[in-house]
This record gives sequence, structure tokens and C-alpha cells, in this order.
Amino acid sequence: MKNTIKFIFDLDGTITKTETLPVIAEHFNIQNKIEELTKETIAGNIPFIESFIRRVHMLSHLPVNEVSNLLAKVELYPQLQEFIQEHQEDCIIATGNLWCWVDKLCEKVACKTYSSTAFVENNNVLKISKIIKKDKIVAKYKSEGYQVVFIGDGNNDMEAMRQADISIASGLLHYPAKSILSIADYSVFSEEALCRLLNQLYLDASPTSVHSNTQNTLAKQASIILSCAGVGSRLGLGQTKVLVNICEKPLIVWQLELLKDIEDLRIVVGYQSNSVISEVLKHRKNVIFVYNHDYFNTKTGTSFYLGSRHANKYVLEWDGDLLVHPEDVKMLLSVNYDFIAYSNICSDEAIYVRTNNQGEVTAFSSDYGDFEWTGPARIQKKKLSYTSNHVYGMLEEHLPMPGIKIRAQYIDTYEDYLCAIEFIKTYLPQTKIVNSQFLLTEETGVREETNQNTNF
Repeated sequence: MKNTIKFIFDLDGTITKTETLPVIAEHFNIQNKIEELTKETIAGNIPFIESFIRRVHMLSHLPVNEVSNLLAKVELYPQLQEFIQEHQEDCIIATGNLWCWVDKLCEKVACKTYSSTAFVENNNVLKISKIIKKDKIVAKYKSEGYQVVFIGDGNNDMEAMRQADISIASGLLHYPAKSILSIADYSVFSEEALCRLLNQLYLDASPTSVHSNTQNTLAKQASIILSCAGVGSRLGLGQTKVLVNICEKPLIVWQLELLKDIEDLRIVVGYQSNSVISEVLKHRKNVIFVYNHDYFNTKTGTSFYLGSRHANKYVLEWDGDLLVHPEDVKMLLSVNYDFIAYSNICSDEAIYVRTNNQGEVTAFSSDYGDFEWTGPARIQKKKLSYTSNHVYGMLEEHLPMPGIKIRAQYIDTYEDYLCAIEFIKTYLPQTKIVNSQFLLTEETGVREETNQNTNF
């Protein structure tokens, strides 16, 4: 069966462990000439084509064969190289670099390559003959009926990523350019996370073909979708809830600690996405970040759908602003059937669940019910469809579903926040924590944080 997906990779900093231009500059001792141009190009102050022409002019006198042999030694990301070689027919490199410079390097990767080209005379670059447009490569494969995934990290990848069906911002070497983060579907900051995502995408695109051991393993595991895209306006702290400090650390760190043993953790980001990502990366790098760019106009159902779209077969919905007792977290992660979790009613404005004698969830309600809907919920991703509304709306059509009662605290209002501090004390009674409280000032009406150290 012919596969229906193509993966198009940028080369420098995406497949290679270093940028090739600094390697050339250092070898030929021309760093000063190149450094400022590179900085301005990365910052987006100089268009790629202009930068490329100036770069080639600076390097045109260098021996082509020496440059080619030098770049052939550049190290590649090994897991990524293995993925590409395993799927050679479905992987493509699109690099703005000159073929006469990167030919031997690309031969190591061993897949089809599109590059810029030049006329070479007497072992020197005479002039540029073609400057590649990566978006044209994307358009070519889309016109042939393929689903196109583009993986890149720089400003010159933006148009290709915009046209691709799925775009991945790679942060393996350096933080991706701001321009591509504004349109990316995913961002990854470790080779492990990138290769896991690529395998998931390949598995999704070819469900009836023979898969690698990695893909077969992924198909049997559940992904956790941690939704952290919201503004958190009802809490009134001017920041997304997962960055609010609770007992000496941000809420997102509590989540990371509770979910530390989960291999495929997907964090959906939106509001203050760079700050959330930065905090997560201090503690864990092998996370797949999923973007909900329309976070202001959508609700948790959208984030859950986007996070689940190319995940493993089973997905667990998990709100970033929900604290679950560690013992119950362990129990939920061991369950291998679909379920909806609920708790005793504890929030100011709860969504309720109604249950039958078998403990199944039979309905959701904003008026009354037996317990409070908190999540998490486990379900097959194929049962999900896009919604701009809440997660519980996605689940209603699949009711009744098995219910599991848990100890949890949802954080939506300031009163919920105070309850969360008390909730944490129930399972960390001997821990020295900061009892953070927010006071309303008469002048501004904004809560200000005060800290009081207390031993429990």
C-alpha cells in the first residue's frame, strides 16, 4: 500500500547538531565576516534571499571540495537519522544551502534532497544558479496528493510551514524563530520527542501497513493531553493558571511531578505559551508541545482535540489547572479502559455529573448532580471530533461511560486557589510550604502576592 505522507526536513540545526555556516567560518577563520550577518538573519532583520546571496559572495572564493569534505563531518542527530533512513521514500530534505557544499553531508542522511545550486568553476563558486523556495517543495507534494509534514527552525522555513498540512518547530539546537512559532502545530525540544511525534504521524497516515517496533509500541500506549492554553481570567492574576505559584512552585511543576513516568506527555499551550514552555523545559525536555493558537475564542474541548489529533490510540484528557491526589493519579494511570473521573463537589461553579447504580456517568449538568466533573477522562482518540466548546460536550455522545471517583481540586477562582493550598497539605503534611495569598488593594483592585513560610 502506498503511503500518503511526506516528511520534509530543514537541514541546518534540524537534522544536523550544529549550523553549517559557523563550521565553515571557523575552519577558514572568517567568523567576524559571517557572525553579524547570521545574527541579523536569524533575528529576521535581513530577508533570507538577501542574506544567502551575501553569504555566498563571502564564501565563493573557498575551495568547494574542501567545504564539502568539511561539512561531511558535521554530526547528525542519530535517532532522527535512523527514522529518515527507515522511511527513505517518505522523507525529503529541503535546504537553502548550496548542493556543492552539502552534497556529502546529505548523502549521509540518504534521502531525496532539494537545495540551492551554483555554477562551479576551478573549484570555486562562480555564481548562484538557483535559490530554493521550500514552500514550492511543499506545494509540489501536496499537489500529488500527499499529506505534508514540515520540520524546521528558522525564519526561512515560515512559508513552507504555513503551507504544510502539519508543521513542527524544532528546538533541538536553538529556540525556534518567533515567526514559525506563531503558525506551528507543534514544537519539540528533544530528539526523543521529535522522533516520537514523527512515528505517531507515520502510524496515523498508514494504519494498515507494517510498522516499526517503535510505532507498534506507541499504538498500545496512552497519551496524556495536558491542557494549559487558557487565559485564566477568572482567577484574576493576569497570567495563565499553570504558572501561578502554589506552595512554592508553579502549578505546571506539580503536574510534571505527578506525570513524570508518562512517556507521551503532550502539553497544549496558547496564552503565554513561551513562558509555559520555558518553565516546563527547566524540568523536562521530552514533551511534545501542541499549539492552540485560537485559545481566546475556544475552550478546553479544542485543546483536547488538537492534543489528541496525532497522539497514540488512547488519550487521557487532563486539565492543567486540576490537582489530583498522587495516589489517585497512580490509580488512574493504571486503568486500561475508557472512563470519566469525578470528585466530591468542591468548586465554586461546578459542572456536575449524574451517575447510575453501577457508578457510570450518565449525564453532565450545570444545575445539579451527584458529583463534580473534574476529569481526567480516557477515551479512544478516533471517537473525538473538533469542537470549540468544553471537553464534557465531546464526551456526552459516548455516555454512559464508566466513572471513577477521585480526590481532586479544580482551580478556577481565587477561592479555588486557596482550597488548592489546603488540598496539597492533605498529602504533604510535613512539607515546608509557602502559603501564598493574594490581597485586593484599594488602589488597583488587583491581588498582590504575599508569602508566609509555615511548617506543617
